Amino acid sequence: MAKKIFIFDYDGVIADSLDMCIEAFNILKDKYGLPGELTKEAIAKLPHVNAEAAFGLLGVSPEDKHLYTDELIKMLQSNAIKAKIFDGIGDVFRIVKESGAYLAINTANGSGTVKKRLQMSGLAELPDYIVGADTPGAKAEKIRHIIEKFSGTPDDTYMIGDSMGDITEGRKAGAHTVAVCYGWQPREILESVDPEYICDSMDDLKVLVQKKSRV
Repeated sequence: MAKKIFIFDYDGVIADSLDMCIEAFNILKDKYGLPGELTKEAIAKLPHVNAEAAFGLLGVSPEDKHLYTDELIKMLQSNAIKAKIFDGIGDVFRIVKESGAYLAINTANGSGTVKKRLQMSGLAELPDYIVGADTPGAKAEKIRHIIEKFSGTPDDTYMIGDSMGDITEGRKAGAHTVAVCYGWQPREILESVDPEYICDSMDDLKVLVQKKSRV
């Protein structure tokens, strides 16, 4: 029997990083006089919450985002300490590991940034695999890659995210989809893409992971 695989998004699921990310993008906006505006309300409505979409809100085309990407990454890496790890996520991780399931992170953030922040929180040893923005491909491709790495099956895999994109990409990969409502996008937005499971709180996520990891 294949082991269960739990794949977590990072920003908004593991780390409370929304304010920090908005701050970084708006520093670029002010520095370069970019015409758009990045707000929590605008992010809440994005079908895919990633750097390209955020740059789009600032009026930067996909062709020009490379002009700012290196500077953005440096800011996010240097400010990684500001992204508070959500209370309780360590307990969720330990539930996964104690069950014998695999724990992976699939993020649009840089894998180095994620590893640094987890290390600071004493959680770096728990994930079995981290796939970040430094690995090419859409999130669904990376989910399939993670499944293949662990010789798993989509039916034994759970994609846990806080955005519409996490849910739609998880479904494309054939995984079960879990939406958490304490992150970057609210319940009413997440419900619009019909996730298989919805967790309103970290406690809800603990209960779900404990139940599914032992089935």
